Amino acid sequence: MDRITEDPDLCRVDIVRRTLERYVQPTEAEWELIAPCWQEHAFSRGTSVCSAGQVEQWFYIVRSGVQRLSFPHDGSDICVGFAYDGSWCGEYASFVTRTPARFDVVAVTDSVLVGIAYEDLQRLYQELKVMERFGRLILEELLVGRALREIEQLSLSAEERYDRLVKRSPQLLQLVAQKDIASYLRMTPETFSRLRRRR
Repeated sequence: MDRITEDPDLCRVDIVRRTLERYVQPTEAEWELIAPCWQEHAFSRGTSVCSAGQVEQWFYIVRSGVQRLSFPHDGSDICVGFAYDGSWCGEYASFVTRTPARFDVVAVTDSVLVGIAYEDLQRLYQELKVMERFGRLILEELLVGRALREIEQLSLSAEERYDRLVKRSPQLLQLVAQKDIASYLRMTPETFSRLRRRR
């Protein structure tokens, strides 16, 4: 896979720093301990990032590409989310609890993820107060995001859910299969096609 820059280490450190600084402001001395713990992982399109039944070993930041989070149910593959463009990726519940994943995470496009192993993150929580704060803020963000998504699914019409997706993440319409977006929005592929033709 082509690298985004000629210096992959610089890009790796940059995306970690840019992402973490949305939550906390480590000192330069703290960065010297944090940066080496993050490693780059490349996944070809269709490759599994984490499979249901495995224990998730990594917590990722998306450097490039799109990944799909889904689970099998009654013979269907139910899509529950996507990761892309600097967002978090992985089966976080499995990562935190050290129990088998309930979801599959698959690269929808060729993807490069920058990840930290569970043991390294736990050690940084112990050694650096700023990272312990980061962990708390990430958990809060993920919980709030999940609650808002559940409210949207229960209270918005199919058309409203579609419009929110287009406003929030229009690039998914070009990168992700329609059936996966329809599954994510909890609508039939036919309803999704009708709503898309409207525009």
